[in-house]
Amino acid sequence: MAKRSEGVKRIVLVLSILSVIGWILWIAIDSDGFSRFQPVHWLIFVCGLIIAYLIPQLICKSTYWIQDGFKKDKET
Repeated sequence: MAKRSEGVKRIVLVLSILSVIGWILWIAIDSDGFSRFQPVHWLIFVCGLIIAYLIPQLICKSTYWIQDGFKKDKET
């Protein structure tokens, strides 16, 4: 698989952080500042943080994986 450039790594990191911030803001607004949270909601919140962080990275990795497949087809 192709190696990511430093610029792409930085963009993915920024998008991951913005995605986490967006998740926190959305949950905070939706739950009136976390005041309506039950214990199970905290579990969902933490799992959502992890998923929000990983989604941009998974999109980037899958894009490079697909792009690498086209390069291998071109070589053969």
